[in-house]
Amino acid sequence: MTIIDVQKEMSVSRKPSNKAEGLLMHPLQNIVALKAPNEALGRGHLLQIYNMDQKKKLKHVELTENIVYWRWVNAAKLAIVTNSSVYHINIEDDSKEVKILDRSGGLVENPTTQIIGYCLEPAEKWSALFGISTPDQGKTINGHIQLYFIEGSKQQLLEGHACTFGKAYIHNESFQSTLFCFVEKKQGEAVAKVHINEISAAPEGYTKHKKNTEIQYDPSFPGDFPISLIVSEKYGLLYIVTKFGFLFVYEMISCEQIFRTRLSQEPIFVVSKNSANDGILAITKSGSLIGGVVDENMLLPALLNAKHIPNVKQLAFQIAGRYKLPGVDNMFIEQFNALLISGDYAGAAQIAAQSPGALIRNQETIQKFKNLPPMPNQPQPLLIYFQKLLERGRLNKLETLELCVPVLSQGKIDLVSNWVNNSKLENCQELGDMVAKFDKHLALKIYTEGKFNNKAVQLMMEMGLSEQAMEFAGKTGTPIDMGATLNSMIDTNPEGAIKLAKGLWEKNKDTNVHQIADMFLRRNRIQEFTSLLFDCMRKNLPEDGPYQTKVLELNMMTAPQVVDTILNMKIWNQYNKPKIAALCEQKGLYQRALENYTDPKDIKRVLMNTHSLPPEYVTEYLSNMAPEVSLACMADMLKFNRQNLQTVIAVCVQGIQKFGVANIIKMFESVGSFEGIYYFLGSILANTTDPDIHYKYIEACAKTGQFRVVEEVIKNKRDCYDPIKVKDLLIEMKLADPKPIIFLCDAHNQIDELTRYLYKNNFTKYIEVYLFRVCQNPQASAIVLGTLIELECDEPYIKQILKTLRSQCPMEQIVEEFEKRNKLRVLESWLDERVAEGIQIPAIHNALAKIKIDTNQNPQDYLANNQFYDPKVVGKFCEDRDPHLAVIAYKRSYGMCDQELIMCTNKNALYRIQAQYLVNRQSKELWKMVLSPDNPYRKQIVDQVVSSALPESKNPDEVITAVQAFMEAELTFELMSLLEKIVLHNSDFAQYKKLQNLLIITAIKSDKGRVMDYINRLDNYDGPQIAKIAIGEPYQLYEEALAIYRKKNLNLDAIEVLLDYIQNPQRAADFAEKTNQPEVWSKLGNFYLDKFLVNEAIDCFMKAKDTTQFLRVISISENEPEGEGKETKTESLVKYLLMVREVQKDPNIDNALTFALAKLNKISDLESFLSNTNSTDCQKVGDRCFRLKLYEAAKVLYTVVKNNSKIASCLVHLKQFNVAIEAAKKANTPKTWKELCMACVAAQEYKLANQAGMHIIIHPDELEDLIRHYESLGVTNEMINLLETGVGLERAHVGIFTELAILYAKYQPERLMDHCKTYMQKLNITKVLRACERFMLWSEAVYLYSHYNEFDNAINIMIEHSPYAFTNELYLQLIQKVSNTDLYYKSISFYLEEQPLQLNDLLKSLTNKIDLVKCVSVMRRLGVVSLITPFLKSVQVTNTKEVNEALNEIYLENEDYESLRQSITQYDTFDTLSLARATENHEFLEFRRIAAYLYRKTGRYEQSINLSKNDEMFRDAVETAQESGKGELIEELLKYFVQKGQKEFFTVALYTCYEYLRPDIVLEYAWRYNLYEFTMPFMIQLIRELNFRVETVHKMNEDREKREEKQAQQQMNRPLVDDMPMAALGTPMLMAPPVMGMGTMPGTMPGTMPGMMPPMMPPGMGSMAGMLPPGMQGVPPGFSTSVFRPM
Repeated sequence: MTIIDVQKEMSVSRKPSNKAEGLLMHPLQNIVALKAPNEALGRGHLLQIYNMDQKKKLKHVELTENIVYWRWVNAAKLAIVTNSSVYHINIEDDSKEVKILDRSGGLVENPTTQIIGYCLEPAEKWSALFGISTPDQGKTINGHIQLYFIEGSKQQLLEGHACTFGKAYIHNESFQSTLFCFVEKKQGEAVAKVHINEISAAPEGYTKHKKNTEIQYDPSFPGDFPISLIVSEKYGLLYIVTKFGFLFVYEMISCEQIFRTRLSQEPIFVVSKNSANDGILAITKSGSLIGGVVDENMLLPALLNAKHIPNVKQLAFQIAGRYKLPGVDNMFIEQFNALLISGDYAGAAQIAAQSPGALIRNQETIQKFKNLPPMPNQPQPLLIYFQKLLERGRLNKLETLELCVPVLSQGKIDLVSNWVNNSKLENCQELGDMVAKFDKHLALKIYTEGKFNNKAVQLMMEMGLSEQAMEFAGKTGTPIDMGATLNSMIDTNPEGAIKLAKGLWEKNKDTNVHQIADMFLRRNRIQEFTSLLFDCMRKNLPEDGPYQTKVLELNMMTAPQVVDTILNMKIWNQYNKPKIAALCEQKGLYQRALENYTDPKDIKRVLMNTHSLPPEYVTEYLSNMAPEVSLACMADMLKFNRQNLQTVIAVCVQGIQKFGVANIIKMFESVGSFEGIYYFLGSILANTTDPDIHYKYIEACAKTGQFRVVEEVIKNKRDCYDPIKVKDLLIEMKLADPKPIIFLCDAHNQIDELTRYLYKNNFTKYIEVYLFRVCQNPQASAIVLGTLIELECDEPYIKQILKTLRSQCPMEQIVEEFEKRNKLRVLESWLDERVAEGIQIPAIHNALAKIKIDTNQNPQDYLANNQFYDPKVVGKFCEDRDPHLAVIAYKRSYGMCDQELIMCTNKNALYRIQAQYLVNRQSKELWKMVLSPDNPYRKQIVDQVVSSALPESKNPDEVITAVQAFMEAELTFELMSLLEKIVLHNSDFAQYKKLQNLLIITAIKSDKGRVMDYINRLDNYDGPQIAKIAIGEPYQLYEEALAIYRKKNLNLDAIEVLLDYIQNPQRAADFAEKTNQPEVWSKLGNFYLDKFLVNEAIDCFMKAKDTTQFLRVISISENEPEGEGKETKTESLVKYLLMVREVQKDPNIDNALTFALAKLNKISDLESFLSNTNSTDCQKVGDRCFRLKLYEAAKVLYTVVKNNSKIASCLVHLKQFNVAIEAAKKANTPKTWKELCMACVAAQEYKLANQAGMHIIIHPDELEDLIRHYESLGVTNEMINLLETGVGLERAHVGIFTELAILYAKYQPERLMDHCKTYMQKLNITKVLRACERFMLWSEAVYLYSHYNEFDNAINIMIEHSPYAFTNELYLQLIQKVSNTDLYYKSISFYLEEQPLQLNDLLKSLTNKIDLVKCVSVMRRLGVVSLITPFLKSVQVTNTKEVNEALNEIYLENEDYESLRQSITQYDTFDTLSLARATENHEFLEFRRIAAYLYRKTGRYEQSINLSKNDEMFRDAVETAQESGKGELIEELLKYFVQKGQKEFFTVALYTCYEYLRPDIVLEYAWRYNLYEFTMPFMIQLIRELNFRVETVHKMNEDREKREEKQAQQQMNRPLVDDMPMAALGTPMLMAPPVMGMGTMPGTMPGTMPGMMPPMMPPGMGSMAGMLPPGMQGVPPGFSTSVFRPM
């Protein structure tokens, strides 16, 4: 996305936008709307609006429909048009899109409708949507307008192409009417009309404006139509722009056309109003931008020339008055004079008010009204004049002053105020000056609105509005003399002065605020002095230090609270801190003293006053000090006063990271404050896990008697201390109450050690206290009891504890502890109690089971009946004692101990029990494990299952599960014997279907020979299922499956086996004959059909009366290849289709029957069939016949559907061309005409071919194929004739002209240029250009490129093919338009080679386009710089180094010293030294003078003087010496003149170089060489200057003494605040006038610049003129205006 801002020097900004397919810029702001496909919904559009300046998304809209048109209808709303509706989106609020209207009429009914515009009335009461459509592929363009009344939700549909809303002065000059304009063209009518209708209410006394007129289009463009209407509110005109580039301008009052022109030869793409000048902007199809604007000076003259408009003069006069337009000045003047003469002063004033500019409203008119006599009973004529002007509008400056002078003289300021507020007067400075005497606020308004900024600022200052004045001056850039203003305001308005001073500083941060502050201080304005410096020295610069100190010192004496406030803000730190700190301590500001002291001794002294300091501050202060100093201070504070403990603790807590906990503890310990340690560590304990800190805290708590806190820490912070270290501490302290130790050991699971400690120290009661009150560890009771057993505690005591614990303990752990120590029997009574309580914990029941097993207390009964023990644990316990008990336990697990039971029975050879268990369990997984080949006991288990377990079972499910397990284990033979035993010999399971199925399936898989026997012997099995298995790929028992199907009477399945598996069609046919069932015949017919045996299949279908497969029969029959018997098969198909047609009605049947008759060439039968009722798709069947070249049949079919194009094609193939022409006329399609034309050309029927070709060439898509066809047959002349004829067709298009041009280029090149010139606007220039290049027609190519704006290519062709394409005039025209700058230099090379004499013309035409440096470099490299001398002279004004050097070389080579001198004088950019070296040895004197001048110019004065001396150019030497300003060079030159006897030039040197000469040197030369006469003017001037300096010094000394005396007197009277020297405040000293040796340069007089003689010559200097050399009298210093004037 690229945005070009025209208002910001065409600045370009680019933003990535990967998904957006379109964007629309806001007309006024940098806002852009983007639209993209709504990918989430798969339809519709997403719309997003962004403010690019604010980088903010304004709107996000999701639409389910596509946006077909969008535009900004005003600054706040974007209108979007979808396929069905119109929406408005307001970007100034958060509202959603608002639906305005639904499209209707031709805008929605016609699918080809294209929306070309939407407009909204300014008041947003009306809107209009308009678009176009075409019913005939572009021949006719219909317009549709939907006018919608938004407030009333009403609409009107109009037939028109474009419309717009606008405003104009229709009725009078004071009321603007709202108009709706549109161009109407109804369908079927040839004319279009312009309508201008007023939709707003007309003013009182007028009727609504409604007019229309016919619009006259150019007859050369009958298809033209308007695409845009624009109302010019500035001139009251209506612009209408049409598709083909015509502009119509209508006057809106009369609705008459006043102007028409064609804007562009190309079609117009889009049109917009140019808001800058009320004109239009249009973009053509090729992208050209065209603008149009009304010349208001010519508008009314053009209107007066429109003689067809009735009352045109009166209309022009009305327009001129309403829009203030020039052009009918005489009419205004005539009417004004006539009314004035008739005495109608009011009418004359009204005419004056309507007149444009100052035509009538001038001083002359005012004078006329002044001189007019008053009418009876009427006011003064001048008052009438002003009254009418005020009613009609606004007075100009002249009228304003003329009216207000008498009004203000009468004191009627209210009248003037009313006029100013209503904008009736022109704001001017003179009016403001007059009003200021009466009302300053009104005068200020006049000044500001009139932009007289100086006067406005001056008045604001006078009114005391200094802040407003500063702001206004800053906005407008008005300068203010602030120094004088400030001085005057300090005494009169100090508040305003301080505001002004601050405003000055805010505006310019470089302002010397110290100097301004001194102005307040000198007047003892300490408060203002403080306020100013406080606000302006916030940057805290080093140079602010003295003033910061001064502010604090002054306020410390009078307002210490101000100092406290300033220091509290911490914005200054450049002041004298020790001094201010001492003052603060004296005034009791201890906090500020601490902030500024840096010596630890001072700090400790101030900290002794903590009672006067906020604790928070002390805390913060000590926290920010150096750690060692802060700790020392806190130690002193604790030693001095223990009440500081809380503050010290707060400091330590805050600075813990800085001080370190260890150092803090050490500090407290140094003063013996365990209480401090207790409180300090207690405050930080929650935020640390350091074991040492917690240990110290516990120690401090213990030493301060805080045992409850010790208990809390031990319980709550168990992971934050070393339990062993703490335990040792507590044990060492020999506590009388062991609770802390109990809590510690409980928290850290040291139960065993705690129990031993308590038991050994006779704290037995605390054991029970621990178990029943303290214990938080659920396993503690078990550990305690276990430890007591190990300590050989009495069993009654243990049983007592158990009895007390009851079930409130971890019973599993207790059992475990007692079992480990072989003391289970101690628990027996306790276990029985728990069981009696109903506890179901397995460990309890396991323990009881083990006791009963070991004591033989009827364990079988317990194991069988108890449901709560763990079978796996107890079974394992029983295996070594009694395996039968183990089996009982494992069985009780309900399958959870299958593995253990199997292993136990295998280990103890209990196979029968295992077999019974397997059968009863019915577990497939268990069976799989037991019957695994890896099981060494599998054979014994299988024998027991077959022999006893299964025969004894009466449960079919158990049998089936076992059989399936055998099958999965692939015990085939065992399974077979088992199943025969069960099914064939056991009456209980003989008729059981599942078992019969298993027996047969097992036989299929293992013994196929028995399958047929089982099928015949058994009856209760699933026949179809088993048959499917039998015919499966692994077994292929097809006969057995056939036997099953026959036995079950499944004939259809049986024939499928015969056909699909046995694949014996003969047996299948016999079987079908035998059964004679329709479905069997149908199956057999389908089989034949699959084998493409159509006759046999049709025979079967007819026996079955089966019509369902007719589509397959038709498809296979029609696709069968041609061959012997094909006709017979087609006849069979006809019979079958006739049978099917009796049963079903389907278009496919009739289509196939029709096609079959056509293939049999039974045309008469075909016509008879088609004449009767049928559902044949004649078009489709005809197409098939056409493809198979059955043209006669196809023609019959196409005739039925009246497809003339196909009929024509058939006739073409039948060589019936004349009849084909008639059919083609009826069809009238490009394809038909093309086919007919090509056939006629191939048959050499050129007349018919041309007749058909005229209908083809009007279609661009078909033209190229037709031309290729003609070319392939070698009849290009016929094609050219055809296209030449087609050029005159009404529907001739670009392709005809283009292809004709290509044919000319290829076959008749001599006719191409005329064709291109004649039809340039109608050619596809790109294609023609390719043809020209292919056939080397270079002149034509250049012509086309130049008219196609491809100037680069035109130039390249002229260069590469110059013998054929080059002309100098055209080349110079085109080269200025090229875009590739490389072509400029390529052109230069080309002209050098082929057109050297015209090279300068080329270069001059490229002056502003080529790089002069590069151009000169190229010419230097080629050695032809002199060839372009005229060009170089023309561009030397650019002062380019390379150009100057090239010209200088040329001048030097040509010995043209005058041109060279002029060049180096006017243009100074060149290598000066190189040119000087090249000319210093030249044989001509003038070139050596040039060298001297160049050396002087580069500062090489000595070389320049030497050259001048060698050539005796003494004047040049003197000027060089004076310019150098070097006394040594001047003295050398004087010496040279003396030695050469050039006394006159000695004098000249003294006169010229006066300011650089030492008097002693001059006197020395005068004395040594007797030159007093020549040096006397110099000496006289010197003595006068010395006298002047002495007088100046004397006067300055007197002034200084007076000033010092005055300052001493002031010093005695100054207040204390001024005792400080002003230098300390930064006030600059007043500079004294320069004294001798300081203010002027040596050798100059005061008031003169170096190098200048005094303005007046002293006496005696007049003789110097006579001492000058001949020709030098009267020449001012510097000798001449030109250095190079000849001597």
